[in-house]
Amino acid sequence: MNRGSLAEDPREGLSSSSRYSHREESNSLLYVDSSAVRKARKAAESRKREADGTTKGNHSFTSDKSVGRGLLNSHMDRLEVGSDGRLFHVKVNPKPSGHKTTGAEQGAQTAQGVQTTRDAQGTQSAQASASAQASSQQASASAQASSQQASVSAQTAQPPVSAQTVHTNAKPNRYYLEEGYRNPLLQKRTAAPKQAVLLKRPVLSKQDVFPKRITIPKKSGALRVPGKYRTQILAAAAAVLVAMYGYAAYHYYDHFYPGTQFFGIGASGLTVEEIKTAVQAKVDTYSLELAARDPDGTQRNVISAEDVSLRYVDDGSIDRAMEKQNSIAWPLMMIVRALQGSEETLQTSFDRESVAGVVESLPCFREENIIQPEDAKIILTDDGAVVSPEVYGTQLRKDETTEAVVAALETGSTQINLDQLGLYENPAVFGTDLELIGKAQALNKVLGAKITLSMGDGVSETLNSEGIRSLLSKRGSSYFVNEDKVRTYVSRLARRYDTYQSARKFYTSLGTIVNLEEGVGDYGWELDQESMYEQILDAIKGQKQVIIDAIWNNTGLHGFANDIGDTYVEICLTTQTMWFYRNSELVVKTPVVTGNPYAGNETPAGGVWSLKGRQRNALLSGEGYTAPVDYWMPFNGGVGIHDLQSRYWFGGNVYLGGGSHGCINTPLSAVKLIYEYIEVGTPIIVYKDESDTAMASLEGPFDSGSLKTLIEETYGTVEDDGAGSIVYWTAQKKAQPQSVQTTTAQTTAAGNVW
Repeated sequence: MNRGSLAEDPREGLSSSSRYSHREESNSLLYVDSSAVRKARKAAESRKREADGTTKGNHSFTSDKSVGRGLLNSHMDRLEVGSDGRLFHVKVNPKPSGHKTTGAEQGAQTAQGVQTTRDAQGTQSAQASASAQASSQQASASAQASSQQASVSAQTAQPPVSAQTVHTNAKPNRYYLEEGYRNPLLQKRTAAPKQAVLLKRPVLSKQDVFPKRITIPKKSGALRVPGKYRTQILAAAAAVLVAMYGYAAYHYYDHFYPGTQFFGIGASGLTVEEIKTAVQAKVDTYSLELAARDPDGTQRNVISAEDVSLRYVDDGSIDRAMEKQNSIAWPLMMIVRALQGSEETLQTSFDRESVAGVVESLPCFREENIIQPEDAKIILTDDGAVVSPEVYGTQLRKDETTEAVVAALETGSTQINLDQLGLYENPAVFGTDLELIGKAQALNKVLGAKITLSMGDGVSETLNSEGIRSLLSKRGSSYFVNEDKVRTYVSRLARRYDTYQSARKFYTSLGTIVNLEEGVGDYGWELDQESMYEQILDAIKGQKQVIIDAIWNNTGLHGFANDIGDTYVEICLTTQTMWFYRNSELVVKTPVVTGNPYAGNETPAGGVWSLKGRQRNALLSGEGYTAPVDYWMPFNGGVGIHDLQSRYWFGGNVYLGGGSHGCINTPLSAVKLIYEYIEVGTPIIVYKDESDTAMASLEGPFDSGSLKTLIEETYGTVEDDGAGSIVYWTAQKKAQPQSVQTTTAQTTAAGNVW
């Protein structure tokens, strides 16, 4: 089928197969010249001539031309495109009214062509073309059927058509050729305006989920290069690429690739001489800055080229680097440089031995600027145990810092960050450490304990969280109860309250002060340290809030500040005198005889002892002697106060050569008074006083008869039934307190611990 675009009927003188440009016409018509129609027409004409009795070859239609010649009697069918896009037949050369069409004319009319339309822009629709081709085939079949029908009609008894019959060719009204008409099927489609769509869940069918075919629309307006120009364009592009590649290869023959560095200077696009000049200029003004931790922001750690005698030595390394460049393979080389870089080491000269000293002289290494790092730790405050954050500090590792400076000098780096290089000593434990936080929480439970120590005599000690903190020790990052510290705490308590065998200052009845030695005697308070340690340790670990009564191995009769009190016995070996005070009143004063120092029996002195007991009618025995006594009051082992009625002289220097075995021999009248008022535990102070005052007060000796009278008249006496029970008091005069015989200052200090 020939396809053309004609505004009207085929042009006269041209074949129906002539093709016209579809861009020249605004309306497109499709004409079909079917060979079947021509054959049918010729067959009809032949049958007509035979019917008319004409001979073969004598044509009655000598003026007929073949289809497409533009004659009035040309037989042609036309297919036109309707408004709905379908092809239909339009008869051309209709017969006037009353004219009978012969079979040949019917066949010719059935085979007339079809004219199709095209849009104003000349764009041919693929749909219309396909429809035209289908309609052409249908028209060919219809023409053949009409030819056969015409042949049958010719054989019937119909009168022949007169040669003088005039055929009137009336054109049909073709509205699609009118001005302004545009075939809606060939119009350029415009997208319908978008409408608001309700967002709701769509209902999908099986075809929506599994479509059978996906149509990809062709991109309209794409530039298509004619096939005959593609080769020329590709050749031109290749020539441009080759030229560019060659230019780059030529350029990098004597210029460095991007990514190349010498002494910290980028050499991209530079020649050998240019980079040498740049390196020399940098060396001349070179300085290396060390970025350090500086809490105050006042440090400036800079090393100049002059400090280390830095200079550039041209050893040809830059020239060799250029020779290694492969300019032909420049794309590959540039990729490698972009990924890896290239830091070329130049031959620089500097005094390596001086670098360590220069580094050490920098402000960041000065002692006043160094802060030691500290791990996060648990600290004890008034609010309990808290985690103290870590301290990074500014302590640098000197050797590693020196190595970093040397490397920077070799590569030409102008700055290094000491912190980023990891050259500082950093803490190992941080405040976010979960184990450390857990230990602080556990420690707070221990600090919740509260212990009250009742020491006696209305005195107490409180061991609260602050005191408990002092008994804890740190192992690593955790705290624990230090048992040694608990023992030390108990020992401090003992030193504070113990008076047992402690050194003392004693105010004597003579008005002098004597120093009593530490470790001598057995009177006073002595804390049971082991028992107290166990109770305190148990209370701390058990987080208890308890009151603990102090446990004592030995106790005094009075409080801790003045445990001797105002009831005591005072014996001076120097003056051979004994005093007994009861509630600050002097009960009796009497000369005595103490142990014989020449015989090795000197009475122990320099301390305080407590009275161990009271006994009547005792028999004293020792090495080489046995002596019955009426009153016996021991205070220091076998040493005690007792009467000795066989002794006649007392006081003075009798004890020197004629003294006792260590006991205090006392006149009977005086020992009776002491025995009546003294109690077990009463302190007994024995001392020596070598002062001038003591030597001046030395008296005696006194005989027993005179002493009996003097004591009874001064202090009184007691009588008994001989069985050891006190019967009555017949004192001539009440005992006078010590304040009567001494000054006020001495009275206040008598027996006190100083």
